[in-house]
Amino acid sequence: MPPPPPNAGTSPLSKIDRWIVNYMTFAAGLFVLSYVVAYVRNQSWAFYGTAMVLTFLILIKALIVPSARAALRGRATVMISVLFAVALFNIIVAQNMETPLRWLLWLLIVVCLNRVVGAADGRWVNELIRRLPYMFFAIYLTLIVVARFIRDEEAIRFAYHLSGLYGNLILATGLFAGKLWQRLTWSAIGLVAIYLSGAGGALFTVPIMFVPYILYSTTSMPVKGMTVTTLLIIGGVFFFGSDLFGQFLDIKLNLDYSDNSASGLDRLEHSGDLRLQLVKFGWFLAQEHPLGTGLGHTYSDEILSTYNVSHVHNGTITMLVELGFPGFTAIFCLMAWMMWSILRSPHIENQLKGFYFTYFFTVFGRSLSENYTPFDLGNFFNYVFLIVSISLFLHLRVAQSSRRPAAHLAPPPGLMMPPMRPQPPLHAR
Repeated sequence: MPPPPPNAGTSPLSKIDRWIVNYMTFAAGLFVLSYVVAYVRNQSWAFYGTAMVLTFLILIKALIVPSARAALRGRATVMISVLFAVALFNIIVAQNMETPLRWLLWLLIVVCLNRVVGAADGRWVNELIRRLPYMFFAIYLTLIVVARFIRDEEAIRFAYHLSGLYGNLILATGLFAGKLWQRLTWSAIGLVAIYLSGAGGALFTVPIMFVPYILYSTTSMPVKGMTVTTLLIIGGVFFFGSDLFGQFLDIKLNLDYSDNSASGLDRLEHSGDLRLQLVKFGWFLAQEHPLGTGLGHTYSDEILSTYNVSHVHNGTITMLVELGFPGFTAIFCLMAWMMWSILRSPHIENQLKGFYFTYFFTVFGRSLSENYTPFDLGNFFNYVFLIVSISLFLHLRVAQSSRRPAAHLAPPPGLMMPPMRPQPPLHAR
């Protein structure tokens, strides 16, 4: 019998699929560079410059890829029409320059990603899942290293705080690595990053992000789901009952050189009270501007004079203030429809659904205490959520065809499935 070919057991990606994966990898590297520029030179435009470069690149690709059948039809038409209607209404109400520029950038990304993803065969999703822990780890290391070399205290505290979010993302994506030792390694790195950040929001997001992971693990592997639940409960009881929790709260004290008189627990309670006040103030702003203030930090002047912060530290309230009640309702219904369609689709494996909702719950959990919204293209994790959502929601036919492995192919990386039983040669059957 001749030896198997070198690529046996793997499914080569198409040219467009490889381009998508490489595009997302380049995007992660570009965001790493933008963090360096932003912290070293204190230039906030670095993030938006990155978003503009990535928009330009995918626009070029969208213009040269072959036409994808139904790429901008069906559900895509409904999605883009809703977004365009919300954008047009928001631009008219806002009457400033920042809002139309942000919407133009966002709509271009959505339309171009839809066209490119529609021309792909969908196998890039599994390859991207395999790379994500490495990408988020690179961004996390950049934040920590840069924070060590700069002298601005506010930037240092912000870098460590943001590092907690990337610790959450490393943990969330690392749970779906292909091998057990990789899952254990990434989980350990993510938990350590969360602990060293001293960010309370990052810590309390952990049980939130594990909800969909446990549900889908229990569906496919009941023993595994029970094991993960038990370990999470035991780890939580040990952590909160030991000195580690107190040390975690005191990490922020070592970053704040202006006031070390309060204990870590006192500062946590004060932070919780402040965020509750910010949420109430955001609700007041939403009632004062029921049609919205415009996409972007267009309400920052009103809140800055009262609380000396630039936003309400809550992604949901931020969307309500910026988009207004009509826009928020339309976007909420659109996202609910997308997630329900993905959840109910018979063509997407439970493990891929588990990844999608674990990722969403991770970002959503952090948005309860921070200003993370799906419309902020200054963050790499929003690109990941956007492109995976488009693939699973708008192109379920792609998901169906790409999830049908041939008999000689192993399961794609990133999906924790039992190995396929090898088939005997034809002459032995």
